[in-house]
Amino acid sequence: MEMKCIIIDDENHTLTQIAELISLTPGISHEKSFDNAIDALTYLHVLKHVDIVFLDIEMPQIHGIEAARLLRPYCDFLVLITAHTDYGVQSFEIGADGYLLKPVSEVKFIRQIQRLLQGGSGKPVSRNPDGFLLVKGGSKHKYLSIPLDQVLYIKSLSNYIQIFLTYGQHISYHTLKHVEESLRDRTEFLRINRSEIISFNYVKQVDGYQIVLRNEKKFIVSRSYKNQFDYFLRNRLPGPGVR
Repeated sequence: MEMKCIIIDDENHTLTQIAELISLTPGISHEKSFDNAIDALTYLHVLKHVDIVFLDIEMPQIHGIEAARLLRPYCDFLVLITAHTDYGVQSFEIGADGYLLKPVSEVKFIRQIQRLLQGGSGKPVSRNPDGFLLVKGGSKHKYLSIPLDQVLYIKSLSNYIQIFLTYGQHISYHTLKHVEESLRDRTEFLRINRSEIISFNYVKQVDGYQIVLRNEKKFIVSRSYKNQFDYFLRNRLPGPGVR
């Protein structure tokens, strides 16, 4: 299945160039282009999700860095596009998955997409709407079936993940991004920072952006995931007018 992409840039020639590069790159497809972030946000508010957002930084109305924080909850991957080289630190802080300098070369673009598709460690975990997560075991042909109702949280450790359960823990060689994709149909799981996914089945309380599990383990929602976290909470609070 191809990954769906949108492009946001106030320069028409860049919109055209990125759209052409998408058409030349296997595994992705161009859905729509926007010359400002506000129209893109309106579109995503209805669509709810897109796989990749290509976002220019220097734009009118809403600057790309601020727009990135608003767009983050709606996409799996956020790739910044800019003619400037001094946004590296800010792109890291907002959790950008890629950083392409204009003019974007075909080779660099394809390499960037390959990194996103591979997640740095081979094939992704299969998406699974059932009550288990199938992950790789310690040997080549060994797999483990993880019951999702027993998962407390999942932590990324370099090129592998650590799954913490009510009865123990498992380590498997997958990326957190791939696990997040496989859990998309499970509404109890939420990624709260670049290295952790938690299960709200075992959340004891939320205090601002601090989360406490029933076992008293504490987590902090990072800045780039705060909008997604707020949206998650608003849509689960009872009563009229909450959202």
